[in-house]
Amino acid sequence: MTDKTISPEKPVIAKNQHAANDFNDNYHALFEQATDAIMVTDFKGNLIDVNSSLSTMFGYTKEELLQLNVTTLLDPESIKIKPIQYDLLAAGENVLNERKMIHKNGQVIYVESNAKKIIDNRIMVIARDITERKKVEDVLQKSEANLHTIFNTTDTIYVLMDQNFRIISYNKGAVAFAKKELRHGIKISEYFIDYFPSDTQHTLLCYMKEVLKGKHLKHEVCYPQPNNLFNWYHIKMFPISNGDNNVYGLMMAASNITEKILLEQKLGDERKKRQQEIADAIITAAENQRHEIGIELHDNVIHLLASATLYIKMAIKTETKEHHPNMDEAEKLIGHAIKEIRSLSHSLITPFIEAKRLSEALDHLTETISESSKLVIEKEIKIFDEDDIPDKLKLTIYRIVQEQFGNIIKHAHAHKIILKLIRDTENIFLSIKDDGIGFDTSLKAKGIGLINIRTRSSLFNGEVNIISSPGNGCELIVSFPHKK
Repeated sequence: MTDKTISPEKPVIAKNQHAANDFNDNYHALFEQATDAIMVTDFKGNLIDVNSSLSTMFGYTKEELLQLNVTTLLDPESIKIKPIQYDLLAAGENVLNERKMIHKNGQVIYVESNAKKIIDNRIMVIARDITERKKVEDVLQKSEANLHTIFNTTDTIYVLMDQNFRIISYNKGAVAFAKKELRHGIKISEYFIDYFPSDTQHTLLCYMKEVLKGKHLKHEVCYPQPNNLFNWYHIKMFPISNGDNNVYGLMMAASNITEKILLEQKLGDERKKRQQEIADAIITAAENQRHEIGIELHDNVIHLLASATLYIKMAIKTETKEHHPNMDEAEKLIGHAIKEIRSLSHSLITPFIEAKRLSEALDHLTETISESSKLVIEKEIKIFDEDDIPDKLKLTIYRIVQEQFGNIIKHAHAHKIILKLIRDTENIFLSIKDDGIGFDTSLKAKGIGLINIRTRSSLFNGEVNIISSPGNGCELIVSFPHKK
């Protein structure tokens, strides 16, 4: 009987063969499922293997492609300019290229390729279709070329960006702007948004995204300078298209408008000064007239009535009441008239003629109103330095308080008034609140008294607000801009 000996090498060979088959199966599965287009060629350019993504990219079936040489897919003119670098591939180097290639239907395809030698002296090429990207670049480059003459012959700052907000081109003005205002250099392919402070990047990004939707946006922005000054810029952002509905990038154009802003501010200051002069003249004329009327009432009319009273008293002494039974009543009425005219003349005469302070004039006014009307008046005057407040503004505040007190006495049926005068670094605030019957502001906020208050306030750019409703009293709030 003969013993059959099994060679120990055979199981190992079988095992290796099985592993190789598994590797090939896995390789082909990955090769076929790859989203990138892949081809394998020999060193003569003959196609040995391709995946379905490559077939889709060029419009051929796999069987058709395996009958072709890679030069069939390349644009003839571009292959002359940039031949396939077989020498570098043979040396084991990776070769990266952008290639102009041809679809089966004759359409041009731009491809980004990565080629490398693999086993058995074969070459694997991984290709990616970049046709759309090339179109975008072409549009932007044309825009850049068309704008170069403008770029270099204007003071306007220009920055051209792609859809990802990477810088494609810029002019000298942009270099100066980035250095001066953003404290940054400017380079091609960098993200323009990264140059800006982090607290403004989100807003800028929102603007730019809107521009990529086809909108034209503009706004003004300022950058602080030494000595509390600012540089102002007018910013325009608009989409770059090719006459179609596609947006390929955007342009930012910025103009330095600092001189314009300063001129507007100067004109505004001059306008404010003229307005102040007009207000001063109006108030002076009105107060002079009031003062003259008040003096006339006090010095003449009251004296005439006082003389009439003396004559009545003399008549009472010499005549019997039977002949003139109403003499006493006439004397009382004239006395009452003298009191009313004296009060009126005092209200007409400017309270600052004798160099009274506003707070003192308001004290005197509230005391007079309290005594004559039995109203309870509470005052709250907080940290009120009035030395730098113009006399005309102080007089306006006084007249508004006087006017509103009169409105309350005539119409509100109130028992209590709260008067507040407060000043901060920017404004002077006046508040007069009563506990009267109130009113509907939409119906009764146009009376003569309130019109007078609004008119006086407007002379000093004051803002008037009235808070009231039926049964809930009324609060008059007036704010005057006045910096310390």
